[in-house]
Amino acid sequence: MILYNAHIFGNEDYEYLLIKGNRIEKLGKGNLPSEPRKIDLKGALILPAFCDSHTHLSNIALMHGTLDLTNMGREEILNMVKEECNKKKMVIGRGWDESFWKDKRYLTKDEIDNVCKDKIVLLIREDGHMGVINSYASKIFSLGEDGIVKEKELEKIMKKLKIGATFDFEYAQNYALSKGIACVHDFANTDNLRAYMRMRREGKLKIRVYANFYSSGYKLIKNLGFYSGFGDEHLRIGALKLFSDGSIGAKTAATRYRDGEEVKPMLSARKIRRMVKNANSAGIRVFTHAIGDYAIKEVLRGYEGSKGNRIEHFELVRKEYLDNLEGVNLSMQPNFLKWAKRGGLYERMLGQEWLSKNNPYRDILDSGANLLFGSDCMPMDPLYGIKMAVNSEYESQRISWEEAVRAYTLGAKYFGKEYGEIKKGNVADLVVLKYDKIWMTIMDGKIMYTSQ
Repeated sequence: MILYNAHIFGNEDYEYLLIKGNRIEKLGKGNLPSEPRKIDLKGALILPAFCDSHTHLSNIALMHGTLDLTNMGREEILNMVKEECNKKKMVIGRGWDESFWKDKRYLTKDEIDNVCKDKIVLLIREDGHMGVINSYASKIFSLGEDGIVKEKELEKIMKKLKIGATFDFEYAQNYALSKGIACVHDFANTDNLRAYMRMRREGKLKIRVYANFYSSGYKLIKNLGFYSGFGDEHLRIGALKLFSDGSIGAKTAATRYRDGEEVKPMLSARKIRRMVKNANSAGIRVFTHAIGDYAIKEVLRGYEGSKGNRIEHFELVRKEYLDNLEGVNLSMQPNFLKWAKRGGLYERMLGQEWLSKNNPYRDILDSGANLLFGSDCMPMDPLYGIKMAVNSEYESQRISWEEAVRAYTLGAKYFGKEYGEIKKGNVADLVVLKYDKIWMTIMDGKIMYTSQ
């Protein structure tokens, strides 16, 4: 297959790309080789396929099988719950975000009771760190007297409800491909890992999955002798995921808030150091969630002297934290800048101090750190995230379009050196852009999605 009449990212001197099997056979200009299949891209741009370096395929599947509350208003959500209550045995939804509503208030238990009082209702906030339940669910689970459930309480309810037992990963994969994503660093439990293994065995895995796992599955993974990178070109065992704090929206990120409240980290540097040593000795990497500056400080101290581990989110960054980041791997989410605008969630929760200092991508790249971009499914859309990082009003956050694309493709390197770049001999995982929209997604040399 030849893709011609194209602009090729990182290869400005060429205008066509020849694929043989699953590899890039040649980059060229001028007369085309005599291959049977030629696709005229009409001046479109070819990029390496995106690799979402922090996502949850289960969340995409969940929002497909339940109520997708993304970008919905309060009244719209309550009407959806009322309608669903008349049809289902329980009502589950995800994606609401009060920070864009006029009154900035969380959904309440009383509001939900008014539209559905005799069935379990759980509505999970977009960040996944908190949810709201009705009185019926609160009584059933003996949790959330005020209707609000956060972190461990939310996790407990989801486990009891067996949410995810029938996740539609086929839909999630197709959704990812439609966004130009051929590779994900997924965070999931061992049930999800079993599903991915089954799909791989049955030839149903359409994208590359670097499957990271939570502490609940750590002993199983370690005792079986699995290590980070074990697997093949479609599915690899990833890293142990630790949490040192929660989210800003749920007020569980470890920092000092505008109202004076301070939230402490979940893990100390000493405990992180011990867990990292234990995991790394078994060949298992550690990826630690750290959003607040208090949490980041503990993780950096806990990681000191170790290699190959990673920090997830890394949002509230003090200037002194940038001094020793050479070679450190950071997975960050540029779409989070939607909350970092004047008058937005971060200013209301944290104050003006953090407006220009959160998510400092420019400073991070200048420090020598390895910056990877992911979405955390808020939303799963690399083009959205790239635009946020490129167009930020703050110099410390703003990077070039080329740098943003590289951050959104670098994660493919976890599958090998021959991924994530367009050059001869590399695996043909590609995305074609036309008018800032995904035209085509190619994975392993095969067209897996086209908008035409």
